[in-house]
Amino acid sequence: MEHGKNSGSSEKYETGISLIIPAYHEKNRIMQSLNKYIPVLESTGLKYEIIVVIDGEDGTQNILGGIKNLSYYKPVIRLGKGGAVKKGFSLAKYSYIGYIDADGSLDAKDFKNLLSSIKNNCCTIASRYLNNSKWINKEPLFNRISSRGFNLLVNAFFRLNVKDTQCGAKFFNKKIIDKILPAVTVRNRTFDVSILYHVKRSGFKISEMPVTWNHDNNSNMPIKAAIIPMFMTIVAIKLMNSRIKEYVPKFFYKVVSKFNFY
Repeated sequence: MEHGKNSGSSEKYETGISLIIPAYHEKNRIMQSLNKYIPVLESTGLKYEIIVVIDGEDGTQNILGGIKNLSYYKPVIRLGKGGAVKKGFSLAKYSYIGYIDADGSLDAKDFKNLLSSIKNNCCTIASRYLNNSKWINKEPLFNRISSRGFNLLVNAFFRLNVKDTQCGAKFFNKKIIDKILPAVTVRNRTFDVSILYHVKRSGFKISEMPVTWNHDNNSNMPIKAAIIPMFMTIVAIKLMNSRIKEYVPKFFYKVVSKFNFY
């Protein structure tokens, strides 16, 4: 699915790929993911960098030394998933920029397809819910029902016409990110909705690509605990970008800004 105008060129930036990996307590999984995705990055023939933003205290940084083209950033305070990705974006230097989950749920072949697609699109996102999408290990039923309900709300609020805003693999033309990033203030995993909203609001295409997804049962995502905060966050995004934003009590935004879950 594609929506809005397209712009695949990035004349301002050195051609290459900047991959951001937000990592919250991922010491036991991130190396397997890196071993899966680094050969794909090497195969593109482009320059690349991997930026791991470490948002936990499990010592992930201690196992990342000596990996080619990889650097990491560890903040003093928790950033949340959205805050971690945004920090990685601010550090990135190449023309194509994206982020993936650290758990390795995305198939290597689909990772390669996403990288190929972004060369001709300004925004390409992985989707678990298109007709050609496949699951190797499905998420629990409650998670899938919650996901579909959340997707209905998001499309009702923002008219994104996107099947899967929350899949953990998205790539962008960096000039698009630089344009919209100041407006993206969400720190939690609802960051995905905020960034896609601003991509569309700026008139650019969102291209969804079906992927094969292998859900990790050790996911750090507390679905039940996140339902109310995620709902409050999409309400806040809607209000912050509406004509009545000045009339909304500031404490509401302050409460939402403290949500920093993954």
